[in-house]
Amino acid sequence: MTYSRGKMETSAPPSFGRELWGRRYAVVYLALLIRFVIEVARWHDPHTGFSPLICFGDQFAPRRVAALSEVPLYTYAHSGYDGQFYAQIAVAGNPFDPALETALDSPGYRTRRILLPALAHLAGLGRPAWIISAYALANLVCLLILAALLARWWFPPTDLHNLLRWVGALFGAGMMVSVTRSLSDGPALLVIAIGARLVERNRRLLGAAILGAAGLARETSVLCAAAFAPTTPTERRAWPRVALAGLLCLAPTLLWGALLARHYGGGAGSRNFDLPFVSFAKKLSEIYRLCREGGFDLHARTEIFSVVALATEVGFLLLRPKLDLLWWRIGAAFSVLWIFLGWAVWEGSPSAMARTVLPITLAFNLLAPRTRRGLLLLLLGNLTVLSAFDILQSGPSEQTTFERGVTASYRTGWQGSEQRGRHTWRWASGPADLTFHNPTSRPLRATLTFDLASVTARSVTLHAGGDARVGDRSVSLAAQKRIPEHFGPFRLPPGDTILSFTTAEAPWVESVSSRRPLTFSIHNLYLEIAPAEAAATP
Repeated sequence: MTYSRGKMETSAPPSFGRELWGRRYAVVYLALLIRFVIEVARWHDPHTGFSPLICFGDQFAPRRVAALSEVPLYTYAHSGYDGQFYAQIAVAGNPFDPALETALDSPGYRTRRILLPALAHLAGLGRPAWIISAYALANLVCLLILAALLARWWFPPTDLHNLLRWVGALFGAGMMVSVTRSLSDGPALLVIAIGARLVERNRRLLGAAILGAAGLARETSVLCAAAFAPTTPTERRAWPRVALAGLLCLAPTLLWGALLARHYGGGAGSRNFDLPFVSFAKKLSEIYRLCREGGFDLHARTEIFSVVALATEVGFLLLRPKLDLLWWRIGAAFSVLWIFLGWAVWEGSPSAMARTVLPITLAFNLLAPRTRRGLLLLLLGNLTVLSAFDILQSGPSEQTTFERGVTASYRTGWQGSEQRGRHTWRWASGPADLTFHNPTSRPLRATLTFDLASVTARSVTLHAGGDARVGDRSVSLAAQKRIPEHFGPFRLPPGDTILSFTTAEAPWVESVSSRRPLTFSIHNLYLEIAPAEAAATP
C-alpha cells in the first residue's frame, strides 16, 4: 500500500508473470523433480513392476530365497547388481534366515546393511511382492525427502548458487546409480543429513543416535563420528558428553557387526581397499584405454566426469581445512576413505566410486565459497550431473530367466542381443528356435508375450514342440511394422521345450558392410508362468 495526499492508495497486485519470475528457482526445483520422477517411472515393466530397478541377475537366480519363486521379477542376462541381495534380505525379514546363506554372495557382508531391507519388509507388510515394490522404490522416496530437506535447510530456491548446490547433491552419478540399482547409498545419505542437521541445531545426542542408524544403512557412515571431534576448549572440557555422542554414533554398527560375525563368521567386500591412490592411478589408465578404443563415448565420459568431480571435491576439502565446521569434518573423513578405496569400487562404468562417498559431495556443496570463482568450482565438483540422464536411461537388458527359474535360450538361428535404452530385441537369420528349460519336477504352463517385426512383408509360423493341444500360429507381418503377440498357454514339462519360428520368405540382407541375412526380429520377450495348480490340470 502507498500513501498520497493524506489518502491511502492500494497498489496493484503483481502480475502472474512477475510473481512466477520471482519464484523462478522454485519452479526449476519442482520441474527437475518432476522430470526425475518421470524418468524413474519409465523403468516400470508391465509384467514385473519396478523390479528392473533392483537388477536381479540370472547368475544368482537358482539361489534366490524360495519366497520369490512365484513373484515376477525382471531378471537381467548377467550377474546383476548388489541390490538383488538386499532385496532378498528384505523379503526374508530375518537376517539370520538359513535361506540367506545360499541366496547371498556374502551373507556376513550384505546383512550389515540391514536398515533399508528392514524398513522395506515393514512397508510391504511381509508380502514378498509388496516388499519388492517397496524396496525398489525406496531410493526414489528417499531422494524426494532429501530434496525437500535440502531446499528447506541449506539450499533454498533463491539464487543460482543454491540451485547448483541442490542439483549437485541430488542428481550426481552417485545418487543416480543408487536409485537405478536400488542400493543403500542414497538412503544412508538422507539419514546422515538428518543426523548432522540435529547436531548443528545442538541436539547432539539425538543427532548421534540418528547418525548411528546411518551405519546400519551403510557401514562406512560410522565415519560421521568425526563430527563429534572436539575442536574448541569448551568441547574438550565437556569430553564425557563428546565421548558419549561418538559412542552413540559408532555403537549400532559395531554391535551389529559383532553379532553378524558370530553368526556368519565375518565377511568383507573383496578388493574394497588398497594403498593410497593406487586404484585412482589404475582408473586413469582405464579411462585412457576407453578413450583410445571408443573415443569420448558413454562409458568414458561417465568415468571422466566422476574422476574430475571427486578429485575437485576431495582436493577442496583437504587443502582448505576448517576444523571448526561439522560438515568439513565429515567430508574430510570420507575424503581419506576415498584415497584408500580399492579397485572393486573404481572398476567399471558407472563405477561405485561416486556413490560410495556421497557425503563428500554434500559436504562440498555446503562449503564451497559463494563467489564467482565458487561458481566455477561448483561446476567442476558437480560435473557428474552431466551423467545423470545417461544413467537414468540405461534401462533393462534382455531377459532370459523368468518365474520359477524357467529360462529361455536362443540356441539356433538367432543373431546377438541388441538394445536401445529400455528396448531389447534379436534378429533371426532364417528359421529359429527358442528353448525353454523348466528346472522344476512338475509341468508348468506358460504364455509368451513379445513383439514381432520385419523389414519386408512376410509370415512367421510358431510351433511349440511337445504340446499337441497348442496348434501352430501363423503371424502376417507388414514391412517396417512391429506388432504385439501372445502365444499360449502351452505346456512346459520338466526339462527342455522348443518353440520353433519358421518363415517361407527369403532373408533380407542388412547392408553391404555387415551382410547379415535377416528375416524377422523378436522384441521384449516375456514368459508368464501359470500357477502350479493350473499346470497340473489335464
